[in-house]
Amino acid sequence: MIISSDFQQPLAELVSYLFTRREAILNNWRQACEHDPLLHRISSLSREEFNNLLPVILNILEERLLNKPQEADPALTATSHGLHRWQKAFALPETMRELSHLTQILLNEVQAFQELFPQTDAKLLLQVQQAIVLLMDETINGSVQKYDEFQRLEAANRLSALQQALEQIQALSRQRGDLLRTTSHDLKSSFGIINSAATVLKMEGLSEQERDQFLDMLNRNLTHVQSMLGSLMDLSRLEAGEEVLQIQSFDAAKLLNELVVGAQPMATERGLILRADGPDSLVVESDPVKIQRIVQNLLLNAIQYTPTGFISVAWSNEIDMRWMFSIQDSGPGIESSLTGLLAKQLKPTVDSTSSMGPGEAQPVPILPMPGHEIPDGQLLAERANESPKGEGVGLQIVKRLCELLNANLDIETRAGRGTLFRVRMPIHQAN
Repeated sequence: MIISSDFQQPLAELVSYLFTRREAILNNWRQACEHDPLLHRISSLSREEFNNLLPVILNILEERLLNKPQEADPALTATSHGLHRWQKAFALPETMRELSHLTQILLNEVQAFQELFPQTDAKLLLQVQQAIVLLMDETINGSVQKYDEFQRLEAANRLSALQQALEQIQALSRQRGDLLRTTSHDLKSSFGIINSAATVLKMEGLSEQERDQFLDMLNRNLTHVQSMLGSLMDLSRLEAGEEVLQIQSFDAAKLLNELVVGAQPMATERGLILRADGPDSLVVESDPVKIQRIVQNLLLNAIQYTPTGFISVAWSNEIDMRWMFSIQDSGPGIESSLTGLLAKQLKPTVDSTSSMGPGEAQPVPILPMPGHEIPDGQLLAERANESPKGEGVGLQIVKRLCELLNANLDIETRAGRGTLFRVRMPIHQAN
């Protein structure tokens, strides 16, 4: 819009007035936005972030009013402002609303100029108001265009993500079947040993020592079966969404210390050195029962699958809003298939510092175990003393509990060197 040359002198005075008022205009604009109940994110922006490219828009307005060459491209400036607001997580209606506030602030300044200089020609003021409205409409349209581009890109990405999610769900369904088949195999193995031991106990001619040995074998495997069935029940409740959070303030350091002290006799019995390190106090708001279950599962797994060496439990305040605990052992490491299964199903993003196990879970061959065959006493004792399998169920429970607590679960493992589980979660857990 070109303003008539008849108004050059009063127009120059108006442009000078608007330039002198620029800081006040930007401040009044922010105040108007902060008082708008529909604009919630303004207070989180610094002055530079809030103003962004709007001073450039005001320069363009001045150049248009004075009919000078424009140093900046209005369309590019507008789309760049829309990009900035998108990156700051502003919704499109919020961006349009804040620009509408700026339009009103500029129109108010023209009215204030008229009150200061009532002799100013009304036609000039009308043309200036039209120029303001036109430029701000271009700014809003440019921002809308950028939002539209991103929304179309998001829609395409969403379609691609849905397709990937469907493929992952199908893969996870297969992997879950593998896990259940493995667990079923473990239960069959334990029941086979129980059945064989019970059959041997019925035989005549056993010495008292042999009878005690087979009774101990029977009791040990019954306890293992009971534990595995309990774990499967816990996992089914978690997957059914029946677990709820009970958020309260508690000292996580005290809880972790107590769990380590409680596990010391078991570690000592297996000849393991169990150490705990962390601050004496770490007050957090979370579900202490869920955290206790996570630690117990990881700690018992570490003790059970570490033949010799060390187990280290550590905790710390990571940043102001997060805390973490970790359990590291010197065991044989986790097989890559199990690590891949957990990694594929982790809900939160995994930090770049983690070394995740590669590959996906592979089907586990299930060998038939004839129930009528009874191994000889030495073979039966060797099989009973083998480390029971089934750690996948316990780690699945840990994974589900971490999802419930909105926690990151990182797994680092190396064959023959050991495994590290690290859990990161908010200090103030939302309900």
